[in-house]
Amino acid sequence: MVFKDTIPVIDLHIHSSASDGTYSPKEILEQARNQGLKAIAIADHDTIDGVCQAMDAGIPPSLEFMTGIEISASPLDRMNGGGSFHILGYGFSIYDNFLHKTLETLQQARENRNPKIIEKLQQAGIDISIKDVEKICGTGQMGRPHFALALMEKNMVATFDEAFDHYLGTGCLAHVDKARLSCQEAIQLINKAGGVAVLAHPGLIEAPETYPMGELIDDLVAMGLNGIEAYHTDHSEEQTRYFEKMAQNRGLLITGGSDFHGEMKPEVQMGKGTGDLHVPCHLFENLSNAITELHKSPAALEILEENLGHTFQDKELLATALRHSSYVNESQDDNLADNQRLEFMGDAVLGLVIGEFLMEQSPDMKEGDLSKMRAGLVSEPGLATMARKIDLGRFIFLGKGEWLSGGAKKNSILADTFEAVMAAIYLDLGFIKTSQLIKGLFQDEVDYISSKTTVVDDYKSLLQEYVQEMGQRAPRYSVSGEQGPDHAKTFEINLSVCSIQATGVGKSKKAAEQDSAEKALKRLKKVKNLDQENLQNQENAHKPTNEQNNLKEQNNLKEQKDTKNQTCQE
Repeated sequence: MVFKDTIPVIDLHIHSSASDGTYSPKEILEQARNQGLKAIAIADHDTIDGVCQAMDAGIPPSLEFMTGIEISASPLDRMNGGGSFHILGYGFSIYDNFLHKTLETLQQARENRNPKIIEKLQQAGIDISIKDVEKICGTGQMGRPHFALALMEKNMVATFDEAFDHYLGTGCLAHVDKARLSCQEAIQLINKAGGVAVLAHPGLIEAPETYPMGELIDDLVAMGLNGIEAYHTDHSEEQTRYFEKMAQNRGLLITGGSDFHGEMKPEVQMGKGTGDLHVPCHLFENLSNAITELHKSPAALEILEENLGHTFQDKELLATALRHSSYVNESQDDNLADNQRLEFMGDAVLGLVIGEFLMEQSPDMKEGDLSKMRAGLVSEPGLATMARKIDLGRFIFLGKGEWLSGGAKKNSILADTFEAVMAAIYLDLGFIKTSQLIKGLFQDEVDYISSKTTVVDDYKSLLQEYVQEMGQRAPRYSVSGEQGPDHAKTFEINLSVCSIQATGVGKSKKAAEQDSAEKALKRLKKVKNLDQENLQNQENAHKPTNEQNNLKEQNNLKEQKDTKNQTCQE
């Protein structure tokens, strides 16, 4: 017999301190690892800040992680204004521009609502201020759960539920409704960002008798819904089986999670719910595979064309530009070409266009500074930044191994693919229009660099020039260490130059090399200044002082006078 506690599980519905949970994203990662969970998703309310913080903290190698969000949506028309809907999103890109703008609007609406709740509580005779609630939510997004805790601290209510029942719930004294997207808007927002949309905890939806659950689900599927959260802490086993079957009959994905909030709901544990929740691992595999296929669809490439500002006449050019060599190597199609030749051409196109653009924008800048600016803009980190700006990563065709190691997030792959895509646009559109498009993409970056009082230095180039002037051997760089998981490695580079050793660190080898070059350059210049100072001291040591010069002059005059007297006596 296999006991449930020994079966590996996942949890795709976790809230962090970025919304209304009490655990930080880093603490969530640590707890998930310690509990032996195989995969998790942080799905905060109307924000992806927790997702980004978790990715920045570094995902443990033993844990699979997926981007997540829970969007509050208005009820469907047939609900007659009652109830609320929550749409979960999974596997979307954190770089999608429309997603960011929409979430900023929702968060601003939340911020505008909070003072109104305070005002209503004060009108009800409660001594409470916005600062009281800020102490509880910290840097996270303020919401009604934080108001509930503040009321408990002031002994106005005994329990969390009492706060909602008497003050914060719908129709209560201090209730202020928040701005919501429609269900269709929420689903489309997630889909357009490259994710799948899932109906959260459907067992909690109180639909009228005239609106059967099957019809409700069908209406959402017509809007683009991709799945149902069948496994949830508040679902009975009977409800779980019911929603599983409903999803299977409609070809929908099945997901599940605890809805963990930390100390906000202490009875709910991560990965276990109230003790009997077990979300099987194969659901995560199904979800991951569906997201991968979604990114390869023709509809996905239309989103990329929209981000680029160009619709390709020759679609194969774009497809080739997106094919990494790892994808072609694993393919059974001998006719598929990878993007390496286009990458070569794109490097030349970008160099020419950016050089022309900088001369137009900075007519008085010297050649050396122009070269440094161009080097920064078309460097690997610079092009990777531009690739993220157009959300390129999720559209790249990668081999399975490269995809699993986070290849779509690597600077090197992003930069190379960006070059290939620019070459594809050039071949499809011609130089003049391609030049206009590239300048439009780089406008903000060029404006930012041009506005700075000093040009960002390419320390490797500066060091190379410095040692050449000194007649010394070229710097020698070597990798001395690597740390962290594949998707978040930190590199350590050892640099040897002019009898000096310097160690640099960075998120890429090139970044670590720049760091080591900067340190070595500072040390060399310090040594040079010391040498010049010692030389000056030595020169001063051999140079007579003013007093010595005066004494010498007096002695010379005395000798001349004695000689003259002697001559006169003779």
